[in-house]
Amino acid sequence: MDFSQGAAQEKSPLVQRLARLHAALVTPCDRDEAVSHRCIGRVVEFVKQQGIDGLYVGGSTGEGLLQSVDERLAIFETVAEAAGASAKIGHVGAIATRDAQRLAKGCASLGYDAVSAIPPIYFPHRKDAVFGYYQDIVQAATGTPLIIYNIPAMSGVSFSLDDLARLLDLPGVIGIKQTSIDMYQMEQLRRAFPTALLLNGYDEVFTAGVVSGANGGIGSTYNIMGRNYLDLLVHLATGDVAAAARVQSKCNAVIDELVRVSVFPGLKYLLYRLGVIDTPVCRKPLATLSSSTCGRLEEISAGLRG
Repeated sequence: MDFSQGAAQEKSPLVQRLARLHAALVTPCDRDEAVSHRCIGRVVEFVKQQGIDGLYVGGSTGEGLLQSVDERLAIFETVAEAAGASAKIGHVGAIATRDAQRLAKGCASLGYDAVSAIPPIYFPHRKDAVFGYYQDIVQAATGTPLIIYNIPAMSGVSFSLDDLARLLDLPGVIGIKQTSIDMYQMEQLRRAFPTALLLNGYDEVFTAGVVSGANGGIGSTYNIMGRNYLDLLVHLATGDVAAAARVQSKCNAVIDELVRVSVFPGLKYLLYRLGVIDTPVCRKPLATLSSSTCGRLEEISAGLRG
């Protein structure tokens, strides 16, 4: 569903296909922190059963930056096999351009609809170098389009509106995952680029993101509350903003607790308690939650089962 202000503008078939909800998949682990490919398939199926038909693979929620390139490529392959007709976006961002390029080639060979990438992190880079990084990824993706991943709070890279406009103008770039609470910038982007793909990143401001111009979203909590976000979109489509706000508040009550105990470990703990994955283990230095450190997640998991 495409609910942005630019929905009446003509969009490419691929943008129309990706203008939906994409679950930012977790990456299940065994007790020894090895990737559990068997459980990846179960997570994909659980997400699809909730009605979510887009998958975002290897991002922050998937602990991608804590994995080797070979591990990330293997995860892309497992998800591709399990995804069926679902839309697939592979996150290929890396500190080194050559790693990002190898990941982009892998996604292209597996038939992913698009790749996505955070900017290069840790080392300070001139903006021209950052733009070059994205151009190199597009070249390696050999026709598979790129979605810029704008997440200044975690990447340390702050893009101005002019920076994002320049990135959207690059050949091969079709959109932005906008993980920011700056709704003014979201609205500015929609106004300036009515046919671009704008995907909301922060789940807690999803309603505001859609109202401000997002025509889809990528979210961590879609793993466990996908139906809620689909209901929220239906309310917005029918103009019932008050009902949408109530659903958003319901989601945010869960997000509040996830933030308190640590979001990514909390999501894994909930999926573990729901029987979707075999362990709540995260790759260190991320914490792994237990019954003594999970806060109210036991109560929340019972509500989700209901």
